[in-house]
Amino acid sequence: MAYQQCRKNNTLKNRICRMTTTSQQFILKEYLASSPPDLFVLFGNGHDLARYTMREYAMNVRTLADMFDVYMTNKTKVIWTTKPAVYIRKITAAMYANGTVDVTDLLKAANRIHFQELRKNFVEKFQLLMFLDLYGISAPVVADWSLDGVHMQPIWYKHIVSQLLQILCEMHI
Repeated sequence: MAYQQCRKNNTLKNRICRMTTTSQQFILKEYLASSPPDLFVLFGNGHDLARYTMREYAMNVRTLADMFDVYMTNKTKVIWTTKPAVYIRKITAAMYANGTVDVTDLLKAANRIHFQELRKNFVEKFQLLMFLDLYGISAPVVADWSLDGVHMQPIWYKHIVSQLLQILCEMHI
């Protein structure tokens, strides 16, 4: 239903009317529209691998990158991280098994797709984009710091934020 039509028909006030259809579109088009951020950090995660095929994942990344083009200003600097490593021995959820394909191979393939799909939007436009390699950073410590095979202990996240802040300070952003 169109936004204006929804507003007219919303007499019970129990329906939220939005001009957008996805949470990503809502955040970029409505929530941040009046005051675009100077910095936008988007963390990759492994959950998408259980929900989508690689083709669908590539389409989702491309769609989100296109939304950045449409709704964000050139002043917004983007940090888009890769997906971190997982610790197979701790993963109990069957959804991460994904058939006979190794989860590590899926993560690496998703990270390659990630860069390929975003290249046009950021690298070729020379807009600042950092690809913080969470896979490379997490792989050496995933066996020790993983809580459930997918999520890390809080100390790991503190290290990641510390690295981001150091990089941003060095770049004077």
